[in-house]
Amino acid sequence: MGVVEQADLSFFFGPHLLEEGAGLERAALVVHFAQRTGSGATGNEVRVVDGEGRLLRRLPYHGIGGIPPVLPPFAAMNQRYAVVQAAVLTRKDSVVALVGGIGSPRNSVALALGGRGWRMVSAQYLVVDRVTGHTLPFQLPLALRGPALETARAAGLVDGSPDVRPARSPLTGDFVRVRPERLIETVGIGERLGPATLVRLCTTGGQRCHLEERDFALSVWPPDAGADPAFAVAPRLRLLLPESGGAEEAADLLDDRLTVLTKGAVPCPAVPPTPRERPAGSTTWGSTPPVQRTSTLLSSAGSSDARAAAATT
Repeated sequence: MGVVEQADLSFFFGPHLLEEGAGLERAALVVHFAQRTGSGATGNEVRVVDGEGRLLRRLPYHGIGGIPPVLPPFAAMNQRYAVVQAAVLTRKDSVVALVGGIGSPRNSVALALGGRGWRMVSAQYLVVDRVTGHTLPFQLPLALRGPALETARAAGLVDGSPDVRPARSPLTGDFVRVRPERLIETVGIGERLGPATLVRLCTTGGQRCHLEERDFALSVWPPDAGADPAFAVAPRLRLLLPESGGAEEAADLLDDRLTVLTKGAVPCPAVPPTPRERPAGSTTWGSTPPVQRTSTLLSSAGSSDARAAAATT
Protein backbone atom coordinates (compact mmCIF):
# COMPACT_ATOMS: atom_id res chain seq x y z
CA MET A 1 0.00 0.00 0.00
CA GLY A 2 2.81 2.39 0.86
CA VAL A 3 1.31 5.87 0.61
CA VAL A 4 -2.15 5.10 2.00
CA GLU A 5 -2.87 4.13 5.60
CA GLN A 6 -5.07 1.10 6.17
CA ALA A 7 -7.00 3.12 8.75
CA ASP A 8 -7.98 5.53 5.96
CA LEU A 9 -9.19 2.69 3.77
CA SER A 10 -11.13 1.22 6.70
CA PHE A 11 -12.82 4.56 7.32
CA PHE A 12 -13.80 5.02 3.70
CA PHE A 13 -14.83 1.46 2.84
CA GLY A 14 -15.88 -0.03 6.17
CA PRO A 15 -17.43 -3.49 5.67
CA HIS A 16 -16.27 -3.64 2.04
CA LEU A 17 -12.63 -3.91 3.10
CA LEU A 18 -11.26 -7.46 3.30
CA GLU A 19 -8.24 -8.52 5.29
CA GLU A 20 -5.25 -9.75 3.35
CA GLY A 21 -5.68 -13.38 2.32
CA ALA A 22 -9.50 -13.25 2.46
CA GLY A 23 -10.05 -14.53 -1.06
CA LEU A 24 -7.62 -12.09 -2.64
CA GLU A 25 -6.00 -14.86 -4.64
CA ARG A 26 -9.18 -14.91 -6.73
CA ALA A 27 -9.20 -11.15 -7.35
CA ALA A 28 -9.78 -10.15 -10.96
CA LEU A 29 -8.23 -6.73 -10.34
CA VAL A 30 -5.66 -5.50 -7.84
CA VAL A 31 -4.97 -1.86 -6.90
CA HIS A 32 -1.52 -0.69 -5.84
CA PHE A 33 -0.75 2.69 -4.27
CA ALA A 34 2.74 3.96 -4.98
CA GLN A 35 4.88 7.04 -5.40
CA ARG A 36 5.01 8.24 -8.99
CA THR A 37 8.17 7.36 -10.84
CA GLY A 38 9.89 8.82 -13.84
CA SER A 39 11.65 12.04 -14.77
CA GLY A 40 10.23 14.94 -12.78
CA ALA A 41 7.36 12.83 -11.37
CA THR A 42 6.05 13.78 -7.94
CA GLY A 43 3.14 12.72 -5.79
CA ASN A 44 1.32 9.41 -5.61
CA GLU A 45 -0.42 7.19 -8.12
CA VAL A 46 -2.80 4.26 -8.39
CA ARG A 47 -1.93 1.27 -10.54
CA VAL A 48 -4.62 -1.22 -11.53
CA VAL A 49 -3.44 -4.66 -12.65
CA ASP A 50 -5.37 -7.76 -13.64
CA GLY A 51 -5.19 -11.13 -11.94
CA GLU A 52 -2.11 -12.02 -13.97
CA GLY A 53 -0.24 -8.86 -13.01
CA ARG A 54 -0.68 -6.94 -16.29
CA LEU A 55 -0.97 -3.18 -15.89
CA LEU A 56 -4.42 -1.94 -16.97
CA ARG A 57 -4.49 1.64 -15.70
CA ARG A 58 -2.09 4.07 -14.11
CA LEU A 59 -3.29 7.43 -12.88
CA PRO A 60 -2.39 10.11 -10.31
CA TYR A 61 -3.91 9.62 -6.87
CA HIS A 62 -5.40 12.76 -5.32
CA GLY A 63 -7.86 11.07 -2.99
CA ILE A 64 -10.98 8.95 -3.13
CA GLY A 65 -13.80 10.37 -5.19
CA GLY A 66 -14.69 11.58 -8.66
CA ILE A 67 -16.71 10.04 -11.45
CA PRO A 68 -15.95 7.26 -11.80
CA PRO A 69 -14.40 6.90 -8.33
CA VAL A 70 -10.74 5.94 -8.19
CA LEU A 71 -11.65 3.18 -5.74
CA PRO A 72 -12.89 0.68 -6.55
CA PRO A 73 -11.38 1.00 -10.04
CA PHE A 74 -14.67 1.29 -11.91
CA ALA A 75 -12.84 2.78 -14.88
CA ALA A 76 -11.36 -0.67 -15.52
CA MET A 77 -14.77 -2.35 -15.09
CA ASN A 78 -17.04 -0.19 -17.23
CA GLN A 79 -18.58 -3.18 -18.97
CA ARG A 80 -19.80 -4.54 -15.65
CA TYR A 81 -20.75 -1.52 -13.52
CA ALA A 82 -22.47 1.82 -14.06
CA VAL A 83 -22.35 4.75 -11.65
CA VAL A 84 -24.57 7.79 -11.00
CA GLN A 85 -23.95 10.46 -8.38
CA ALA A 86 -26.81 9.97 -5.91
CA ALA A 87 -27.81 8.98 -2.39
CA VAL A 88 -29.57 5.61 -2.52
CA LEU A 89 -31.97 4.17 0.06
CA THR A 90 -34.36 1.23 0.29
CA ARG A 91 -37.47 0.29 2.23
CA LYS A 92 -39.20 -3.04 1.73
CA ASP A 93 -39.27 -3.50 -2.07
CA SER A 94 -38.66 0.15 -2.93
CA VAL A 95 -35.30 1.66 -3.91
CA VAL A 96 -34.86 5.40 -4.45
CA ALA A 97 -31.88 7.29 -5.84
CA LEU A 98 -31.77 10.97 -4.84
CA VAL A 99 -29.93 12.58 -7.74
CA GLY A 100 -28.06 15.76 -6.91
CA GLY A 101 -24.51 17.05 -6.71
CA ILE A 102 -22.51 18.73 -3.98
CA GLY A 103 -24.62 21.44 -2.37
CA SER A 104 -27.92 19.67 -2.95
CA PRO A 105 -30.09 18.69 0.04
CA ARG A 106 -29.86 14.99 -0.79
CA ASN A 107 -28.23 14.04 2.53
CA SER A 108 -30.81 15.99 4.54
CA VAL A 109 -33.60 14.20 2.67
CA ALA A 110 -31.79 10.86 3.02
CA LEU A 111 -31.47 11.22 6.79
CA ALA A 112 -35.11 12.23 7.03
CA LEU A 113 -36.06 9.09 5.11
CA GLY A 114 -34.02 7.13 7.64
CA GLY A 115 -36.41 8.34 10.29
CA ARG A 116 -39.21 6.68 8.31
CA GLY A 117 -37.62 3.24 8.14
CA TRP A 118 -35.52 3.59 5.00
CA ARG A 119 -32.03 2.02 4.99
CA MET A 120 -28.95 3.47 3.37
CA VAL A 121 -27.67 1.65 0.27
CA SER A 122 -25.09 4.26 -0.70
CA ALA A 123 -24.50 7.82 0.44
CA GLN A 124 -22.69 8.96 -2.69
CA TYR A 125 -23.24 6.72 -5.71
CA LEU A 126 -25.93 4.65 -7.35
CA VAL A 127 -23.97 1.59 -8.48
CA VAL A 128 -25.70 -0.80 -10.89
CA ASP A 129 -24.52 -4.21 -12.01
CA ARG A 130 -24.96 -3.95 -15.78
CA VAL A 131 -25.17 -7.72 -16.18
CA THR A 132 -27.85 -8.48 -13.59
CA GLY A 133 -29.49 -5.04 -13.28
CA HIS A 134 -29.12 -5.14 -9.51
CA THR A 135 -28.57 -2.03 -7.41
CA LEU A 136 -25.48 -2.67 -5.27
CA PRO A 137 -24.61 -1.38 -1.79
CA PHE A 138 -21.60 0.94 -1.64
CA GLN A 139 -21.16 2.14 1.93
CA LEU A 140 -18.89 5.18 1.71
CA PRO A 141 -19.08 7.93 4.36
CA LEU A 142 -21.63 10.68 4.06
CA ALA A 143 -20.28 14.18 3.41
CA LEU A 144 -22.26 16.48 5.69
CA ARG A 145 -22.37 20.24 5.50
CA GLY A 146 -24.91 22.96 6.16
CA PRO A 147 -28.35 21.90 7.45
CA ALA A 148 -27.59 18.17 7.32
CA LEU A 149 -24.55 18.64 9.55
CA GLU A 150 -26.44 20.93 11.92
CA THR A 151 -29.20 18.35 12.27
CA ALA A 152 -26.69 15.58 12.98
CA ARG A 153 -24.91 17.64 15.63
CA ALA A 154 -28.19 18.64 17.25
CA ALA A 155 -28.99 14.94 17.57
CA GLY A 156 -25.69 14.28 19.34
CA LEU A 157 -23.07 13.74 16.65
CA VAL A 158 -19.69 14.42 18.29
CA ASP A 159 -16.73 15.60 16.27
CA GLY A 160 -13.52 13.70 16.92
CA SER A 161 -15.01 10.23 17.26
CA PRO A 162 -13.41 7.48 15.11
CA ASP A 163 -16.28 7.43 12.63
CA VAL A 164 -16.32 11.22 12.15
CA ARG A 165 -13.61 13.13 10.26
CA PRO A 166 -13.34 16.81 9.34
CA ALA A 167 -12.50 17.54 5.70
CA ARG A 168 -12.13 20.48 3.37
CA SER A 169 -12.96 21.02 -0.27
CA PRO A 170 -11.39 23.84 -2.32
CA LEU A 171 -14.81 24.34 -3.93
CA THR A 172 -17.25 24.04 -1.03
CA GLY A 173 -15.14 24.67 2.08
CA ASP A 174 -15.26 22.71 5.31
CA PHE A 175 -17.44 19.65 5.77
CA VAL A 176 -17.53 16.48 7.86
CA ARG A 177 -17.32 12.87 6.71
CA VAL A 178 -19.33 10.40 8.77
CA ARG A 179 -19.60 6.65 8.44
CA PRO A 180 -23.21 5.98 7.32
CA GLU A 181 -23.94 3.35 9.99
CA ARG A 182 -23.32 6.07 12.60
CA LEU A 183 -26.37 7.97 11.35
CA ILE A 184 -28.76 5.57 9.68
CA GLU A 185 -29.49 1.87 9.34
CA THR A 186 -27.59 0.44 6.39
CA VAL A 187 -28.11 -2.58 4.14
CA GLY A 188 -25.65 -5.45 4.18
CA ILE A 189 -22.99 -5.33 1.50
CA GLY A 190 -24.14 -8.73 0.20
CA GLU A 191 -27.71 -7.57 -0.52
CA ARG A 192 -28.78 -7.27 -4.15
CA LEU A 193 -31.62 -4.83 -4.73
CA GLY A 194 -33.97 -4.05 -7.58
CA PRO A 195 -33.86 -1.02 -9.90
CA ALA A 196 -34.14 2.42 -8.32
CA THR A 197 -36.72 5.12 -8.85
CA LEU A 198 -34.71 8.17 -9.94
CA VAL A 199 -35.57 11.42 -8.18
CA ARG A 200 -34.00 14.70 -9.31
CA LEU A 201 -33.74 17.24 -6.46
CA CYS A 202 -34.45 20.84 -7.46
CA THR A 203 -34.73 24.04 -5.45
CA THR A 204 -37.40 26.65 -6.12
CA GLY A 205 -38.63 29.94 -4.76
CA GLY A 206 -41.67 28.22 -3.27
CA GLN A 207 -42.37 27.55 0.38
CA ARG A 208 -43.53 23.95 0.11
CA CYS A 209 -42.18 20.73 -1.35
CA HIS A 210 -43.72 19.18 -4.41
CA LEU A 211 -43.18 15.77 -6.02
CA GLU A 212 -44.13 15.14 -9.64
CA GLU A 213 -43.46 12.83 -12.55
CA ARG A 214 -40.88 14.47 -14.78
CA ASP A 215 -38.38 13.08 -17.27
CA PHE A 216 -34.85 14.45 -17.09
CA ALA A 217 -31.44 13.79 -18.54
CA LEU A 218 -29.40 11.57 -16.25
CA SER A 219 -25.62 11.75 -15.99
CA VAL A 220 -24.44 8.15 -16.11
CA TRP A 221 -20.94 6.73 -16.26
CA PRO A 222 -20.07 5.17 -18.64
CA PRO A 223 -22.33 7.18 -20.98
CA ASP A 224 -23.51 4.15 -22.96
CA ALA A 225 -24.99 2.69 -19.75
CA GLY A 226 -27.78 5.25 -20.03
CA ALA A 227 -29.45 2.88 -22.49
CA ASP A 228 -29.43 0.00 -19.98
CA PRO A 229 -32.89 -0.99 -18.68
CA ALA A 230 -31.96 0.02 -15.12
CA PHE A 231 -31.83 3.63 -16.36
CA ALA A 232 -33.76 3.78 -19.63
CA VAL A 233 -37.05 2.51 -18.20
CA ALA A 234 -36.59 3.56 -14.57
CA PRO A 235 -39.39 5.73 -13.13
CA ARG A 236 -38.30 9.38 -12.94
CA LEU A 237 -39.64 11.95 -10.50
CA ARG A 238 -38.74 15.53 -9.72
CA LEU A 239 -38.71 16.74 -6.13
CA LEU A 240 -39.04 20.51 -5.71
CA LEU A 241 -37.79 21.90 -2.40
CA PRO A 242 -37.63 25.42 -0.91
CA GLU A 243 -34.33 27.27 -0.90
CA SER A 244 -33.85 26.14 2.70
CA GLY A 245 -35.47 23.45 4.83
CA GLY A 246 -38.14 21.08 3.63
CA ALA A 247 -36.28 17.80 4.17
CA GLU A 248 -38.93 16.32 6.48
CA GLU A 249 -41.78 17.28 4.17
CA ALA A 250 -39.85 15.94 1.19
CA ALA A 251 -39.27 12.64 2.99
CA ASP A 252 -43.00 12.35 3.71
CA LEU A 253 -43.82 12.87 0.03
CA LEU A 254 -41.29 10.30 -1.12
CA ASP A 255 -42.28 7.76 1.50
CA ASP A 256 -45.96 8.04 0.60
CA ARG A 257 -45.40 8.04 -3.16
CA LEU A 258 -42.94 5.17 -3.35
CA THR A 259 -45.00 3.04 -1.01
CA VAL A 260 -47.93 3.55 -3.39
CA LEU A 261 -45.78 2.71 -6.43
CA THR A 262 -44.57 -0.46 -4.76
CA LYS A 263 -48.16 -1.57 -4.27
CA GLY A 264 -48.81 -1.12 -7.98
CA ALA A 265 -51.23 1.78 -7.73
CA VAL A 266 -51.56 4.19 -10.63
CA PRO A 267 -49.32 7.21 -9.95
CA CYS A 268 -50.72 10.72 -9.83
CA PRO A 269 -50.60 12.67 -13.10
CA ALA A 270 -47.83 15.18 -13.62
CA VAL A 271 -48.51 18.87 -13.08
CA PRO A 272 -47.23 21.82 -15.15
CA PRO A 273 -43.56 22.57 -14.56
CA THR A 274 -42.46 25.15 -12.03
CA PRO A 275 -40.66 27.85 -14.06
CA ARG A 276 -38.13 28.83 -11.43
CA GLU A 277 -36.68 25.44 -10.55
CA ARG A 278 -33.01 24.59 -10.97
CA PRO A 279 -31.09 21.37 -10.30
CA ALA A 280 -30.04 21.16 -6.66
CA GLY A 281 -26.25 20.95 -6.44
CA SER A 282 -24.13 20.48 -9.51
CA THR A 283 -22.52 17.82 -11.61
CA THR A 284 -19.63 18.28 -14.00
CA TRP A 285 -19.59 15.04 -15.95
CA GLY A 286 -21.26 13.75 -19.12
CA SER A 287 -24.99 13.34 -19.60
CA THR A 288 -27.10 10.91 -21.53
CA PRO A 289 -30.22 12.16 -23.31
CA PRO A 290 -33.62 11.63 -21.65
CA VAL A 291 -35.70 8.69 -22.77
CA GLN A 292 -39.11 9.57 -24.20
CA ARG A 293 -41.97 7.90 -22.42
CA THR A 294 -45.82 8.25 -22.96
CA SER A 295 -34.08 12.25 10.51
CA THR A 296 -32.83 9.06 11.75
CA LEU A 297 -29.46 9.78 13.36
CA LEU A 298 -26.92 8.22 15.69
CA SER A 299 -27.84 4.59 15.27
CA SER A 300 -24.32 3.19 15.72
CA ALA A 301 -25.31 1.32 18.86
CA GLY A 302 -28.18 -0.34 17.02
CA SER A 303 -30.72 1.23 19.33
CA SER A 304 -34.18 1.77 17.94
CA ASP A 305 -34.76 4.23 20.79
CA ALA A 306 -31.97 6.45 19.51
CA ARG A 307 -33.47 6.45 16.03
CA ALA A 308 -36.93 7.17 17.39
CA ALA A 309 -35.63 10.08 19.46
CA ALA A 310 -33.77 11.51 16.51
CA ALA A 311 -36.79 11.17 14.26
CA THR A 312 -38.68 13.63 16.46
CA THR A 313 -35.94 16.26 16.23
